[in-house]
Amino acid sequence: MLAIILEFDVAEGKEEEFRESWKETTEYIHRNFGSLGSRLHRAEDGKFIAYAQWPDRETYEKEHDWSEEGAKCRERMRETLKSEKVTVLHKLDVDTDLLERKIFHLQ
Repeated sequence: MLAIILEFDVAEGKEEEFRESWKETTEYIHRNFGSLGSRLHRAEDGKFIAYAQWPDRETYEKEHDWSEEGAKCRERMRETLKSEKVTVLHKLDVDTDLLERKIFHLQ
């Protein structure tokens, strides 16, 4: 299993718009590219940090073909960011896993 830690620097006043577009983008990636889902966190400095899981590095690094719908979703999320750039902080191979297992539910 592979964990990806991402940082999002959201423009002031766009937090709710970011959350909604992040959910849509994450659900799209889960449905179409094989991710295991993601959790969004808020850091003390106000930035959003996401913890995303993938079954393996190969699935994560595979070339992904974004549909028009998916690209629009991703662009809406990027438009809420200060620099329109998502920062990948870490790519972590799981060494020992003691997290409780949950099923990713799309709502």
